Amino acid sequence: MSKSIEFILRDEIFAELDIKYPDDHDTPLLDQGIDSAGFIKLIVSMESKFNISIPDEDLLFEKFSTAGLILNYLTEKTI
Repeated sequence: MSKSIEFILRDEIFAELDIKYPDDHDTPLLDQGIDSAGFIKLIVSMESKFNISIPDEDLLFEKFSTAGLILNYLTEKTI
């Protein structure tokens, strides 16, 4: 059985980046301590863990500013 997207995001990616996974999926990641370097690491880690390529036109912080937006994006990309 494969791990859920949220499990990988929370327990692997956010944990590796030392970013607190928010209880509320609408909490801005800026409030969780992510910065520009963390954002790049987040993108690279998502590409690696989910075996996806995120196109340049999607590399906008606004598209990944909350855990909810990230989960939606990853769900769309991995299905």
